[in-house]
Amino acid sequence: MTIRYLLPLPLALAAAHASAAETPAFVGEEVLVTASRLDQPLRLSLDPRAPRQPAPAADGASLLKNIPGFNVARKGGSSGDPLLRGLGGSRLAILADGGFVFGGCGGRMDPPTAYLFPDAYDAVDVVKGPQSVKLGPGLVAGGVNFERKTPRFDQPGVRFNGSLLGGSGDRNDAYADFAAGSQYGYARILASRNHGGDYRDGDGRPVHSAFERDSQTAIVGLTPGRDTTLEISADRSRGQAAYADRMMDGSRFDRDAWGVKLEQRRLAGWLDAVRLQLSHSYVDHVMDNFSLRPAPKMKRLGNPDREADTGRLSADLAFGDWEVAAGVDWLRDRHRSRGGIDYQLQPRLPDMSFDNQGLYAEASTPLGAQGRLIAGLRRDATLAVQEAASNGGIRAENRYHMDSGFVRYELKTGGWTHYVGLGQAQRAPDYWELNRNDGLGKESNLQLDAGLLYQDDKLQGSLSTYLSRVGGFILIDNNSPQMARNVDARRYGLESEARWRFAPQWTLSGSAAWVWAANLDDGRPLAQTPPLEGKLGLKWDDGRYGAGATLRAVQRQDRVAPGQGNIVGQDIGAAPGFATLSLDAGWKISKRFKLLAGVDNVFNRSYAESVSKGGGMVAGYTQTTRVNEPGRTLWTKLQVEL
Repeated sequence: MTIRYLLPLPLALAAAHASAAETPAFVGEEVLVTASRLDQPLRLSLDPRAPRQPAPAADGASLLKNIPGFNVARKGGSSGDPLLRGLGGSRLAILADGGFVFGGCGGRMDPPTAYLFPDAYDAVDVVKGPQSVKLGPGLVAGGVNFERKTPRFDQPGVRFNGSLLGGSGDRNDAYADFAAGSQYGYARILASRNHGGDYRDGDGRPVHSAFERDSQTAIVGLTPGRDTTLEISADRSRGQAAYADRMMDGSRFDRDAWGVKLEQRRLAGWLDAVRLQLSHSYVDHVMDNFSLRPAPKMKRLGNPDREADTGRLSADLAFGDWEVAAGVDWLRDRHRSRGGIDYQLQPRLPDMSFDNQGLYAEASTPLGAQGRLIAGLRRDATLAVQEAASNGGIRAENRYHMDSGFVRYELKTGGWTHYVGLGQAQRAPDYWELNRNDGLGKESNLQLDAGLLYQDDKLQGSLSTYLSRVGGFILIDNNSPQMARNVDARRYGLESEARWRFAPQWTLSGSAAWVWAANLDDGRPLAQTPPLEGKLGLKWDDGRYGAGATLRAVQRQDRVAPGQGNIVGQDIGAAPGFATLSLDAGWKISKRFKLLAGVDNVFNRSYAESVSKGGGMVAGYTQTTRVNEPGRTLWTKLQVEL
C-alpha cells in the first residue's frame, strides 16, 4: 500500500467534531501518545503499540528515538544504531525477553534492534545509567529489554490485536497477534511484515534506503496453578536492507531464536519467586554490493553469523523490610565468517568467541518514613578468544574481571520524588573493538545521578542530571595506527520531560536532552556526542478524536573530533542545527478500532542528525555529507483490538 496524498485530517476531524450535536465528554483514555512517561527514577516502561508521533517505528531503534536522551545513527530506511546519552554499541545492552541479541556484521549493518519489530512486543523497559545490575554485564550507558508479557486467561477465551500502516516512500506494515487459552495455559501466534522503499530527503533526492522484514513468533504457556508458569517461545525473522552510507547492503538478515521461562511464585514467606530463563539467538547475515544496487565490475560478498546463548537463574527474597533479587547468569557468544561469491560452498571459520559468567544481588528497603534505599552489586568474568585465522595466525585470549554496583536513595513527599544515586559499570571490549586492537583494557563508568519527579492530576514532570567519569573509554580512532585505544573521558548532562493538562481536553508537553563530553587524554571533545535538543508538543484529545503538533529543535554541534568515535560511527565535522514540525490526528472509531494519521517534517526540511553516518557513493544516487533524514512524510495506521 502506497500513500502519496493524505487529507489534512486534523482540520477534517476538528470540523466533524464542531458539527456534532453534542460534545463527547472526556473519558480519560488518550487516542494519541506523543511523549514517554517516566514514573520512577531512571527507569521507564513503554507500550510499543501505543499510538505515537512521529511515524510509527520501523524497528527497535526508531522506537527508542522517541525517548529523551536517545539518538539514532541513520544508515538507511531501517537498522539505525541507537545511542543513549551519546553512548551506544555494547555500552547499551539490548535484550529480547531477557536474552541478549547481537548483530553479526563487522560493519554494524545489523545492530540488535534491527531484528526487533516493536509491535511484536508488549513492553519495552529502559534503564538509564549504571543503576541496575539485573540486566547483565556492561550497562555503561544503560539497558533496554523488549519483553513479551502474555496475560493469564482466567477462563477460556481468545484475544486479537493487529494493525495496518501505509505511508510515503512505499512504507507499509502489517501486524497480527492472536492468543487463545484458559486457566491452564495459552497459545499465542504473532506475525509482522515491515516494508519500505527508498525515501526522499527534503530536497527531493532519493536515498538508497529500501528495506523489508518478515517475522513470526509462536508462544506456548502452561499455567497449572496460579503461581506456576512454564513458557516456551520460538522466533523467526527474515529481512534485507539497502544502505546509503557504504558500498555494500544487507541482502540477508535472518534470525532464529527460542526461549524457555519457568517461574514459581509464593514458595515460602521469605522466598517470593524463583525463575529460570534460557534463550538462544542465531543470526545469519549476508552483505554484498550487487543484490540491492547496480552490480559493479568486481562483486564482493561476506557472510558472518553469530550464535548467542543466555541463561539466568534468579530468586526474589524478603527478609523483614528488605526485598532482594539475586541470581546468576551466563552468556556464550560465538562469531564466525566466510565470504566469496561461492560462499555457500565455503566452511564457516570461527573468528571470535566470548564467555561470561555473572553473579548479582539487588536489594531495597524503606529508609525513614518516606524514603527508600536501593543498592546492587555484580561480579562478572569474561573470556574473549580471537582465533588464529582472524588474528594474523596468533590465537589470543583475554580475560577480564568486572565489578559493577550502585546505591540510590529515593524520597517521596507528596507528589514529589527526589533521588540521588552513585553507580559503576564495567565492561570488556566487544567484537568490533577487539578486531581493531586486541590489547584493549576494560572500560569503567563511575556516574553520579540526581533528579526529581513530580506527578498530580494535571502535571507530570521529571528532571535528571548526571556526572560521569569513564576510565579506559574505548575510543575508535581512525587517525591512530592502533585504530582503537583506551582513554579517559568526562561526561555530564541532563534530561527533562513535562506534561501539563491545562484544560480537560488539552495537553502541553515538552522535553529536553543535553550532554557534554570530553576526551581527557587528547584534550578534545568526545566524538559522537549529540547536541542539545528539545521538543514541544500540543495535543487536543477528547477520548474519541485527537489532534496534535510536535516541534523538534536541535542545536548546531561544533564540539566534534573528526575521525574519532565508536563502533557505531565517527565524527565527520560540525553539524548544523535544524527544526522540524510534525502533525498527527486520531479517531477512536469504536472500542475496538482506532484510525491514526500524521504528517512528519511538514515543511520538507533537508537535514541530517549530527551522529548520522557519512553518505556513501551509490550508483544512481546523490552522495551527501551525511545520510539525510526523510523529507515530508505522510502516514496512516489502523489499529484493531478484539
